Order: sequence, then C-alpha cells, then structure tokens
Amino acid sequence: MQSFAPKLIASLDRAIAFCNDTLRFGRVEEAAPRREKFQLRPLAEEVGDGLGLSPTTRVVIVIGIEHDLLIDADRDQLYRVLSNLARNSLQAISIAARRHMNTTLIRLTDTGPGVPERARAHLFQAFQGSVRKGGTGLGLTIARELVVAHGGELRLAEGTGSGAVFEIEIPDRGPTQ
Repeated sequence: MQSFAPKLIASLDRAIAFCNDTLRFGRVEEAAPRREKFQLRPLAEEVGDGLGLSPTTRVVIVIGIEHDLLIDADRDQLYRVLSNLARNSLQAISIAARRHMNTTLIRLTDTGPGVPERARAHLFQAFQGSVRKGGTGLGLTIARELVVAHGGELRLAEGTGSGAVFEIEIPDRGPTQ
C-alpha cells in the first residue's frame, strides 16, 4: 500500500493542475515549462498507470524506450501531452523514443479509430479538431501548445483507418536557457 501512495498523490496533483490549466486555457496563461533532465521511460509507464490500464482491460501499452534515455522537458507537461494523445486508443498504444543529436523524438502509435479526414484540417484547433463524438478538441490543442512551449513540434504522421501515429520532437535547452 505504501508504494501505491506516491503514485496516487502524483496523480491527484496532476489532476488538480490539469483542471486549473484547462480553466486558464482560454486566457493564454499556460505556464512556461519547468524543464529538467529525466528518464523518459518511467514517465511513459506512468501514462499507462494514469489511463487505468490493467491486465483485465482491453487496452495495452507497449513502451519501446531505453531505460537510460533522458529528455530535457517539463515532466508534468509532457505527461499531459502523452496522456492526451493516448486517450483515443481502443486496443494498443505504443510509445517509442530515441535521441537524435540534441533532440528527443517520441512516436506514439495507437490502434484506435484513426483520424477522420474532416478532423485533420483543424486537428490542433480548440473546439474544432475533435476526433471523438462529443469531444472538444482541447486535448490535442493543449498537447501541441505544451510541445511548442518546449520549442518542439507535434504532428500527426499517420491517421488512417487502423489507428494514428503522432510524432513529438523536443529539443534540449540551449546553453543559455
């Protein structure tokens, strides 16, 4: 039980911060990233835990990230990005990452419904790019804003029929940052 408590507290803290950030969204008050270097794999594992995945659920998460791969990012903001992207999956989520020069490249692949053509034109625009019925499109919009705040890029690489592939590039901070 004691090992579960820190994860629960971290999840609650993230939920509170997420609610506050969502309420501030329309007022352009997103906090600047509080960057640090950390191992990416444990964060990706937390995303799976946060989605409530277990052996009895239909959705599985496969993490293809080396244990020693470091990323220079805001841990909580990156958690939100990966969590927002992973929520649309129906059966499997794969999170892979690698380093290329001074940039971390993350690829999130899911086996969800894909991204309908009509949603692609406004995919990262609030209240216009929703993929799910009844959705607001805020998840993808916020995810992209958080990545851009890191000096990075979020894009839909593939989105047809049997799933979607999102790519995230987050460069390390420069020496003066």
